[in-house]
Amino acid sequence: MKQRANGTRIRVWDTDTLRGRIFVQFVALCYYEYLSVAIYNIKDALGVANGDPARDTAKNLALEKKLKCWLDDLLIFLALQWFGTVEGIEVSTKLARKRWSTEITLRDRMFLEKLGVTLPY
Repeated sequence: MKQRANGTRIRVWDTDTLRGRIFVQFVALCYYEYLSVAIYNIKDALGVANGDPARDTAKNLALEKKLKCWLDDLLIFLALQWFGTVEGIEVSTKLARKRWSTEITLRDRMFLEKLGVTLPY
């Protein structure tokens, strides 16, 4: 095993594996930066009237402000975890249906649409 200058061990056995690992980390960093810039640009446009009457309704602007507030408090890796899996869960009682959302909320749908993700439903 190779050893870094700070004394920690790299969990690879040969140079090809190390190159592959560094390449994967580089690609992941590129995607992370792209997503960071995309979310930053989305946050700049949220909650601000732009002259489009279909978009500039009071209800839509209020929803955009809630989305912006959520994004301000959200780290990117948590956003990826939030949308990591889609689970099919059935809630049986009326009280549980009030407390537990088993679908994509309006905020989530708006965020995904702003990112350019098309939803099947």
